Amino acid sequence: MGNGNITKLKIRIKRKIFISEENGFGVFSGKSTPDGSKRIIVGNLFDVREGDTIEVSGEEIFHPRFGIQIKVNTYTNILPEDNEGIVKFLSSGRIKGIGRKTAQKIVERFGNQTFEIIKNNPDQLNTIKGLRKKSITELERSMKESKMLRELIVKLSSFGIGSETVFKIYKEYGDDSMEVLKQNPYMMIGTIRGIGFKRADAVARSLEIPLNSEERIKAGIYFILEQNLERKGHIYIPENELILSSVSLLSIASSDIDSVIISMINNNELVREEIPEPVFLSYKNLMVEKSIAEYLKRLSEGKKVNRNVKPEFNISDEVGNIELTLEQRDAVVSALNNKITIITGGPGTGKTTIIRAIIDSFQNNNMKFFIAAPTGRAAKRIEEASGYQTATIHRMLKINPETMEFAYNEGNPLKADVILIDEFSMVDTFIFYHLLRALKRDTSLIIIGDMDQLPSVGPGNVLRDMINSNYFETIYLKRNFRQTENSLIIENAYRIKKGDRIFVKPYSEDLDFVLINSTDPKIVNEKILRIIDYHKENFTFNSFDYQILSPIYRGESGIDNINKIVQGRFNDSEYIIKNEKKSFKKYDKVMQLKNNYEKEVFNGEQGIIVEKNSDMLFIDFAGNIIEYSIDELDELTLSYAISIHKSQGSEYDFLIIVLLPSQSAMLNRELLYTAVTRAKKKIFVISNEDTLKRAISNSTPNHRRTLLPLRLKERFEKEN
Repeated sequence: MGNGNITKLKIRIKRKIFISEENGFGVFSGKSTPDGSKRIIVGNLFDVREGDTIEVSGEEIFHPRFGIQIKVNTYTNILPEDNEGIVKFLSSGRIKGIGRKTAQKIVERFGNQTFEIIKNNPDQLNTIKGLRKKSITELERSMKESKMLRELIVKLSSFGIGSETVFKIYKEYGDDSMEVLKQNPYMMIGTIRGIGFKRADAVARSLEIPLNSEERIKAGIYFILEQNLERKGHIYIPENELILSSVSLLSIASSDIDSVIISMINNNELVREEIPEPVFLSYKNLMVEKSIAEYLKRLSEGKKVNRNVKPEFNISDEVGNIELTLEQRDAVVSALNNKITIITGGPGTGKTTIIRAIIDSFQNNNMKFFIAAPTGRAAKRIEEASGYQTATIHRMLKINPETMEFAYNEGNPLKADVILIDEFSMVDTFIFYHLLRALKRDTSLIIIGDMDQLPSVGPGNVLRDMINSNYFETIYLKRNFRQTENSLIIENAYRIKKGDRIFVKPYSEDLDFVLINSTDPKIVNEKILRIIDYHKENFTFNSFDYQILSPIYRGESGIDNINKIVQGRFNDSEYIIKNEKKSFKKYDKVMQLKNNYEKEVFNGEQGIIVEKNSDMLFIDFAGNIIEYSIDELDELTLSYAISIHKSQGSEYDFLIIVLLPSQSAMLNRELLYTAVTRAKKKIFVISNEDTLKRAISNSTPNHRRTLLPLRLKERFEKEN
């Protein structure tokens, strides 16, 4: 835990404890001068070696395992002036090919002028007998690199760009780093993790790059398109909205923006469509949606290898035999006889039973199939319920972390007769594109999902667009098998779906849907803690079988604060990470916030922190222990409470849902329906009936700005 005070001192480095070649993070022990006290320093210490003397500025922090440390913000190498010190510096291992004997020769020749010679007159090094040209070049490069890195750190630290990110900038651009910044700092966006438009723009402002420069306007337009895509899920943006947003963001005249837009259109960097009002989208988004329509058309026309498959209508489980209803049989037959089939229905409509019947039918006829889902938890749930191996779509397609390309694609398609995707409402435009690329023409595609749920966290609205297009065989499941089980969860889910008021009963211990009338945030938070405490014998505080859901992150009863108070009340472990951005303890439940293809951990997956060692955090994701370095912690967040969007594809035995009047701008029927349908056994809804009524009456049919319906129409009616 930091004390907030900045400490400045000189340290003589005695021992290297750890150094990362990838990001420059290091841990060293040494003695401060002149008092000689032992110190541990941590931070981006890319050019520190044993024997160095450095001047550091940083915060004194307390580590529960390693004691008091100095978290270094900046440091300066104090170059030695005595001959022995210079020999040690040159032979410290930082310069390839320079050992102690060679260093001694250099110092014997130049003495305390050695560094001056290396910097300004390196040709004089050729006079040293036995000193190879390669070693001289490496010596020059090493000194130059150290100087460049320090200049970059000084230049960029005032913009909130840490030394880890500076290290990445230097690794990407090398000796040209400073020149890149001067010419076009916007090049860093999308290339250097941690650099977005606002930070790049701050650098540009300091370098006095004109407000109306073409590079700045392009970067601003890309930023607006990306925000529109990632935050709202929209594939395109109306022309007037793009212009107004650009003027606001860039503080320039619309005429300057118009000229750059024309240039971007001419260079295929931006696309203008009339639908009928003018809209803009990136060339990438245009090609992805066009490709989806093309792949679906091609797939629908492909040869059916499963034409003669005999359907299996009797399913066995641990209870006994299940005989499918007529509705379920129709779904199975459709899946066997059509190249593309969509099966949609709410909770309790027997989707898992249908999956088992479809797969049993294919397996009994020696067909090769894959089952996949968008998230790890959804895949695990399907596997447990069906008994068949299930993977996430990302893992099925096998990402190559080096090239960031999927192993399975048009040139290397999946060797499968059938691909079945469950929880398809969560599948976004881009992962669907990659999935379709990996399918052979004769593969059958079976899609199962609930079209009344929220759309995918990622861009687009693929399931709803496909169903509404009427180009694909769609089976609507209407019969509810759980309504006879006296479940208020199921009954209220269907009431919400139809727009009816929810049904509430007086509290009893066996009631599965409990409404707690409370809207005061302080009281709400205390009730959350009491509910968790009351059920602690059945669910540990970090159990994956229970979850808190809220629609917003900020506020006293928002996700961030709920996570903080649950962690504080129930996790007795010491903090292993604590700063202004992240506070983690051992055994915390955490969630991955973005797809990490190298680690094969994807957006929305949850894990438990099991250990911290030096600068690495170890997290257990369903039995896979994954390492995170300190500068990767922006990918993680506490997940005792998560957003309703992030809960899609998961089911929980025990659920707490927080919906307050102050959150009414975020509430709608689809959000509430998605939240309620995550629960299997028990829900506590902390809200009041008026708030729930407003949410149910506000039906926004998952509107996303996509052009997929248009692309499907263009492709499927092309020959008509």
